[in-house]
Amino acid sequence: MTKEDKKKFYEQFFTPPVIADGMLKLIGAESGDLIDPSCGDGVFLRASLKYKGIKPFGCDIDESHIKDLNRGALKGHLLVGDSLRILLNYKDTFDFSVGNPPFSAQENLITDPHILKLFTLGNGRKSQAMEILFLELFIYILKQGGLFSIILPEGIISTISLQYVRNWLIDNTQIHSIISLPRKIFNGTSSKCVILSGKKMKSDKRDKIFFASCNDISEFQQIVEKISKGKLKDSITVEELAKINDWRPERLSIKDYGTDSWMLLSELVTLRTGFVKYGKERYFNVESKTQDYYQLIVARNFLPTAGLDLRRVVYLIDKNNPSFSEKAVLKKGEILFVRVGIGCCGRVAVFDSDINAQADDWIHIMTPQNGVNPYYVASWIASSYGQWLIKQMSHGVGTISISKSKLSNMRVPRLSNFQEDEIADYFRNAMQKKEVGWQEELDRRFRKYIKNLAVLIPFPTKKSSCPLRQKQDQLAATL
Repeated sequence: MTKEDKKKFYEQFFTPPVIADGMLKLIGAESGDLIDPSCGDGVFLRASLKYKGIKPFGCDIDESHIKDLNRGALKGHLLVGDSLRILLNYKDTFDFSVGNPPFSAQENLITDPHILKLFTLGNGRKSQAMEILFLELFIYILKQGGLFSIILPEGIISTISLQYVRNWLIDNTQIHSIISLPRKIFNGTSSKCVILSGKKMKSDKRDKIFFASCNDISEFQQIVEKISKGKLKDSITVEELAKINDWRPERLSIKDYGTDSWMLLSELVTLRTGFVKYGKERYFNVESKTQDYYQLIVARNFLPTAGLDLRRVVYLIDKNNPSFSEKAVLKKGEILFVRVGIGCCGRVAVFDSDINAQADDWIHIMTPQNGVNPYYVASWIASSYGQWLIKQMSHGVGTISISKSKLSNMRVPRLSNFQEDEIADYFRNAMQKKEVGWQEELDRRFRKYIKNLAVLIPFPTKKSSCPLRQKQDQLAATL
């Protein structure tokens, strides 16, 4: 198996040295026995060598990595083999565990019953993700009171089906910090990852957990410095965290609305998803004057953040086309929302055309309830505040997506009819005229009517790398 094949099979994406340095600093790894259970190229072990009191150990299934590392200062402290098997002999051994374990692709989940039964998070299951077993291993091999820092896919702290993993963490560790990393921090992947750090110790419900989200390496270093000195302002108690399903730092930063003037999106619209066939059944018709056609609206028809350009791409289908679906046919005044895809997820538009059209399955369709102005709802979603909330709902380690149920739970501020119509009219005119700087003006209008908006939704005041809000300067919100 070539190095590239191994990288793909084990989902290996090696850690930048500055991230490794920061993770060691997060757990104060300066003296004691330290292990990286999936040491790979040895970036964490090499970073630990600058601390004279640290005795580093490593293990990796890839013999080529161990051979390379054995030529240097780490010689004699390394093991070759499956960490999920051989390191179980080292219970309560190390002072520190740190690393970036391999992630499971769907086709190489751990299915060996002999391995699964050895782990609390694997026992009784037919399969388990490799990173979840590694998470348990990182803690299992620590002495009581030992410290860990591990890179994990974001889904472990946010996916509903993995709530049992988060419950296990609450019961078995004292979490110290959660840091969300930007996409593309690792070469060769856009996976969304987090750094989880803590201690092998039963937590006190009053213990504080620091959380932060960074946009680049420089910001990561600043966050590490603040956490190390106990000066990071954003924190949550264990008791509070245990009541929350989604542990993403971006989500934890959103305060409780605590007011009746906000409504769920599902109270304002009904949602459905578009439709299209794939494979051999996906084809498009040639326009004819003797037959009615429907234009298939796709993500490429959306402008950045908001608006439609129906001429950008034109795909036509008729009622006999396998991709045609009456349920996905659009009505004038419906709101369209791109639900999937890095770079386009979160884009929104009001369908305001008289043509026959149908949305494809990348698009959620919202039909406003009686009396609800579609341009007002779309304007909130398109604002920096709405896009920030959308970002918190997005899921996916690689390609991000937003389900109907997640979108349904988005909060929308309710204003007076006059105020909502004023904002809606501005948004509609700005889209028609293709105004520059419309989002900043939209944000200003929302802040004008919602005085505590900056407290409720504290999005960054710098340019964000978030794909949901490309090239958008953030204005400092005033209370």
